Amino acid sequence: MTWLYDLFVLPIEIRGVGRLLMLAPLILSVSLVYKTIRCPELKQIPFASIKLCIMILSGMLAIGVSLLVTFRLLA
Repeated sequence: MTWLYDLFVLPIEIRGVGRLLMLAPLILSVSLVYKTIRCPELKQIPFASIKLCIMILSGMLAIGVSLLVTFRLLA
């Protein structure tokens, strides 16, 4: 029971690429839930959710690159 308590009191630090890798399951689960609500047929859900996941990841990547370029130009 103390390990569960320690997990919330002393959280695990995730740095660098680990932060980016933690976005993929989060985005995949959000896109899966969204497409489960929106798709009329069950067989459309896997492809549609993966497609939406890739679209969200590429959009976030584009925003990140544009912010990095803006920061480098202004710094």
